[in-house]
Amino acid sequence: MSIQLPLPAGWARQGVSLRDPADRLRNLQLDRGEARKRVREVLEWLAGRHGIAPRHVGDALEGYADDMLSDLVFFVEREIESEIDGGR
Repeated sequence: MSIQLPLPAGWARQGVSLRDPADRLRNLQLDRGEARKRVREVLEWLAGRHGIAPRHVGDALEGYADDMLSDLVFFVEREIESEIDGGR
C-alpha cells in the first residue's frame, strides 16, 4: 500500500521563483518585513536578559538593522524593478 502525496511538496515550492516580477518584488518586501520582525524579537530578547532599555532596541533596529536588511536585498530588488520597468 502506498500513500500519494500532494504535488508539489511544500519543501519544493519554497525554491520556486514566481514568474511575475511584481509578485516577486512584493514577496521580497514582505519577507524583508518578516526578517525585520524577527531581528526585533532577538534584540528584545537580548535586551531583556541584560537590562538594556527598550529604546536602545528601537535605535539599533532603525539605525543598523534596517540598513543591513536593505543592503542585503538591494541588488535583487533592483533586478526585479528593472524587469518590471522593462516589461512596460
